[in-house]
Amino acid sequence: MNDARILRVQRSEHLRMFYGSITWKANKYEIDDFVTAEKIISTECADWPQMQFQFACAYAMLGLLTDQSLFDRIRRRAFAKKLSGHCLYDFWLTILTDSIAWEKMFSSDAVAPKQKLSLVFQFAIVNGYFELMNFIWERVSEPQREYIGMLQWRRVCFKAKHRDVMRFLCKRLCVINPNGLARITWNTFYDALHRSFQDDEGNQTEKEDNVRKLEFLMENCCPRLRRAMLSMDNFRAITDTFAYNQAETFALLLEYLDAEQLRAAREFVDRIYDRKRNDEARSFRQIVIRRQNTVD
Repeated sequence: MNDARILRVQRSEHLRMFYGSITWKANKYEIDDFVTAEKIISTECADWPQMQFQFACAYAMLGLLTDQSLFDRIRRRAFAKKLSGHCLYDFWLTILTDSIAWEKMFSSDAVAPKQKLSLVFQFAIVNGYFELMNFIWERVSEPQREYIGMLQWRRVCFKAKHRDVMRFLCKRLCVINPNGLARITWNTFYDALHRSFQDDEGNQTEKEDNVRKLEFLMENCCPRLRRAMLSMDNFRAITDTFAYNQAETFALLLEYLDAEQLRAAREFVDRIYDRKRNDEARSFRQIVIRRQNTVD
């Protein structure tokens, strides 16, 4: 799939044009995108049908999109002249034509969805439009879910931005193809891990970004995938952080090990300690022991 055709419009960025309508999630320093979009549609864009339509498309507001008093055939035809060429609007303008067009869009039994559907599905995943992604996910076949989900999974991990998208996909793809998902994720995870080891001051920004990716992956992947990542290659992530004297990252990863994994990881840590036998190695070993005491 040509990435250039998946237009990038990051979730939340367009909302910032309407500061007066921004709504925050309860007890969180985080914008409630969906509620904010609804508020913008009903207030600041009340007399701006095209912008109402664009917000409704991005957030899969089916009730609004199918409301003929708002977006009848004539108005949609006018929108098509201005908005066609973007995968998001091409998708909605097609399926809103009639019930036959809707059925055709989702009726394919092929592993790869039809092009318009595939492009908008990828757009939703890459740019964090959770509601749109969920809308499409519920209407495509399992092979199509796996095809598009796996295709974009590496990018979801690499960008490490859209928490809801990652949690949604991880939970479901781990059921469909756990081994395939683990292999794809491990490459991104291990690369970010070693990039976080960089000591060159000129790479401090890159190092911090890779630590952030590790934290994002650990926090938001499902328990099944997280367990696979941490135990991969005989707990290689744990032993490498020990070998490279990365105390903070070492402690971070230990926080996500359960009691059984801690016992197994302790064996590999002890082997490294037996070879080194210095104060630094002893301090790392003590981190493991303290963590075990809080879990056992």
